Amino acid sequence: MLFNSTTSAFRMTVNITSIHTSSNGIWQGDNPLNYAFPLLIVQTALVLFLSRLLSLLLKPLRQPKVLAEIIGGILLGPSALGRNAEYSHRIFPSWSTPILESVSSIGLLFFLFLVGLELDLTSIRRSGRRAFAIAAAGVSIPFISGIGVAVVLRKVVRGEDKVGYVPFVVFIGVSLSITAFPVLARILAELKLLTTRVGETAMAAAAFNDVVAWILLALAVATAGNGSDGPHKSPLVLLEILFCLF
Repeated sequence: MLFNSTTSAFRMTVNITSIHTSSNGIWQGDNPLNYAFPLLIVQTALVLFLSRLLSLLLKPLRQPKVLAEIIGGILLGPSALGRNAEYSHRIFPSWSTPILESVSSIGLLFFLFLVGLELDLTSIRRSGRRAFAIAAAGVSIPFISGIGVAVVLRKVVRGEDKVGYVPFVVFIGVSLSITAFPVLARILAELKLLTTRVGETAMAAAAFNDVVAWILLALAVATAGNGSDGPHKSPLVLLEILFCLF
């Protein structure tokens, strides 16, 4: 939540009108990395190359390709190579973030569309109760464990006092209990389990999990915006709590 608010404020400083799409080329004295389209090609090629390389390295361990893509994102992001200021400024500058996110969102949209074409809603409805029970266990147990972790770490994490106790605890619980629907779909599709009974049950349970997680996340945002630790609380927050419980 803190990251999202910081990112939103950061994006507002990017002037989209100052971004140029294409360059005249190196031979004309232009740096292609200063233009949106050539930089997008370089970023895409770098992401694909590193993802495929890690996928080959993890193949003897029989790990799904999506794991290699996640590790590749960590390596290219601010946790590893992004610590180098020159690398961040040249390869992933701040003004290119909205463009890269837009293209990746379109790719994710098409992938989920293809997943939807392979799913049978009738079979998913038949596994409704079983999927709901799995989702309930998959949300409640990690959520309670996350609350315990948040209670222990709330004095250690920087910035917790600014957010508030309740939204911090709820957000940590949600972050540990949510199931990434696209990641699960990638794994099941790669293992050719998407159209099986196990895959349909897992997808239905993940859908239930996402609904509950978004409700709890909205609760955390609402409590943070209404000063959950102060005397002035919105009645809507209490209604959201009752809705999540019942």
